[in-house]
Amino acid sequence: MAAEEAQETKQDVAEKIRQEFITYVLEHGRKPASIYKFAKSIDLTESEFYNYYTSFEHLEQGIWEAIFTDTNEAIRSEEVWTSYSVREKLLAFFYTLVEVMKRNRSYILATMSKPKPNWTPPQLKKFKEHFKEFAMELISEGVETQEVVNRPYLTERYHEALWGQALFLINFWVGDDSPGFERTDAAIEKAVNLGLDLLGKGIVDSIVDFAKFMFQSR
Repeated sequence: MAAEEAQETKQDVAEKIRQEFITYVLEHGRKPASIYKFAKSIDLTESEFYNYYTSFEHLEQGIWEAIFTDTNEAIRSEEVWTSYSVREKLLAFFYTLVEVMKRNRSYILATMSKPKPNWTPPQLKKFKEHFKEFAMELISEGVETQEVVNRPYLTERYHEALWGQALFLINFWVGDDSPGFERTDAAIEKAVNLGLDLLGKGIVDSIVDFAKFMFQSR
């Protein structure tokens, strides 16, 4: 029991650090000058801060890691989750992610780097790791239910494609100024449907079959 209480206390302190950092960035328009000054401002010593985060970059990754955790816990808490198809689970994840991100949209807009091709912003490192694990879980489930086609050399890379989709949707939401983020909702539906159509039996297999035919017909 004592161990559980200690863990809860540690989680509470980590949450406090994240929220205080977000508040500082929003109020000052920049990161704190040093970990020493920031820790002192929230009644922690510098050494106590390092028990949770080793740098501001690590802290920023922690903020996005918490965003993933909140999203993942929210979707799995729904009774209907286990009855969802892979497509429905992916849709639920992205719709819920938008709701979670909205809680700290001002911070995200202030700190999100402009997207570059094939590049993940440093603060999304932990988020990316967790998302890929989530994606691989869905892919494995999809192969079993035949929603996802098991293709040699490609299946093991599917999670990379889904991460690219996630990064696209996060960046799309960052730039979305439509009421209620309606355009993001539409982008999620279209992106997930296209992605699952490509992972399922369809155009990709036709392309592969055609390529084999052309190769064998030379």
